[in-house]
Amino acid sequence: MSSEENVTLASNVLGTIGTVLWCIQLIPQIWYNWRRKNTDGFPATMMFLWASCEFPMFFIWV
Repeated sequence: MSSEENVTLASNVLGTIGTVLWCIQLIPQIWYNWRRKNTDGFPATMMFLWASCEFPMFFIWV
C-alpha cells in the first residue's frame, strides 16, 4: 500500500494550516529585527515562543 493512499483530506488541510501558522509566528521576529536594523541576538520572549511552538510538533512527528 502506498503512503499516499493513507493521506486524507483532513491531514492535508491541518498540515497546511499548521504551516501557515508556523510562518505567521515568524513575523514578530522579522519585524523586530527590521526595526532595529540588526540581527544580533533576539529577545528571550521570542525564544520562549519559538520553543513552546516546537515542543508539541516534536511529539507529532515521533
